[in-house]
Amino acid sequence: MCFKIGGIVGAIAILLSNGSAIAEGVGAAIAQDAQRYITVGHDKLGNSVALDTKTIKGTTYKLYGIYGDGIFETTFDASCTESRLFRNRIAIYGPEGQLLEEDKEKGEIAFVASSSPGKGMKIVCQKIGARGW
Repeated sequence: MCFKIGGIVGAIAILLSNGSAIAEGVGAAIAQDAQRYITVGHDKLGNSVALDTKTIKGTTYKLYGIYGDGIFETTFDASCTESRLFRNRIAIYGPEGQLLEEDKEKGEIAFVASSSPGKGMKIVCQKIGARGW
């Protein structure tokens, strides 16, 4: 399991930092799956924040970004018809895919359409055909 997560961490880090994958090792496998991650914004340092389209389940989705040498993963639930957004979990993974920190505190966050979570929500709501999107 650690190898699988480590590979995912490396893959996401390559895509988020370069915007494209290098056709070597892990990069070759990621290049085939580049459409999996959609950039929905940037953090304060200019690093990309990406929506993982393969993990969307109903209105639950995940955003990934660079955090130090690893990545962060934030899970959200959207209420499309009410334009409400809920954070479910934040996890920080190290460069080898090891879970470093996890916060499972759930709660509503402000919906801001121009933010990374807001843009992710818009894509998710359009995917399920919610009205108003």
